[in-house]
Amino acid sequence: MANVRARAMERTETLPVRELKALHEAAEEAAGPGHFRYRCEVAGQALPHKNGALRSELEGAECVWHKHKITRKYEERYRDGSGNRKRRTRTEVVSENSSVTAFFVEDGTGRMVIRPGSENFIGAEKVLDRFEPHTGSGNRLAIGPLSLDLGGGNGTIGYRREEWIVRPGSRAYVHGEASDASGLLAVGAPAEGGVFVLSARSEEELLRSEGHRMLGYGIGTGLAALAGLVLIVLGILH
Repeated sequence: MANVRARAMERTETLPVRELKALHEAAEEAAGPGHFRYRCEVAGQALPHKNGALRSELEGAECVWHKHKITRKYEERYRDGSGNRKRRTRTEVVSENSSVTAFFVEDGTGRMVIRPGSENFIGAEKVLDRFEPHTGSGNRLAIGPLSLDLGGGNGTIGYRREEWIVRPGSRAYVHGEASDASGLLAVGAPAEGGVFVLSARSEEELLRSEGHRMLGYGIGTGLAALAGLVLIVLGILH
């Protein structure tokens, strides 16, 4: 998947918003509204959409995008293969959510609407990472106006809360598909599948990261093959 994503980013041109809108206008004149679909990239500053900045669910931080995850750590009893009673520590995610509200990317030539869907935002700022021991019998957690059932209390050790945000004015790089199918031009996930990237890192940083990952994979594969060859040779010699 990493290699597919890297190739897609390398093949796709990053367009100024003004040029992307010009392409859309030309297509609209030729074919009418609602038919424009174009794989593209835009980069600039992430800014709140028309209704203003969001507030993250756990920390209440001002942002244009947020995600949280709450993980329950608990201890359970079980019997091993010999029938002996033992204990082990396990975890389960009891709440995970990211915002789907549209935001703008502004690059100096204009603003483009971005629809994040359920995509993760690479390089988002982590503003919360805290483990809280379970101290009572209550198993509900208030998140602003929400109240979550966190599961059974028996064996619960505690909860780890994590939250990530993208602040207004943060750098944003988006690789996806521009479309006016909803009646308004916006960039989001390709309608027929394909690579969709939301990132607080630049395209160059992402490609370097992908390159290092693929290099590490190649080295690991090569070493494994070499080790296998050595074992075969040793087996022959013996």
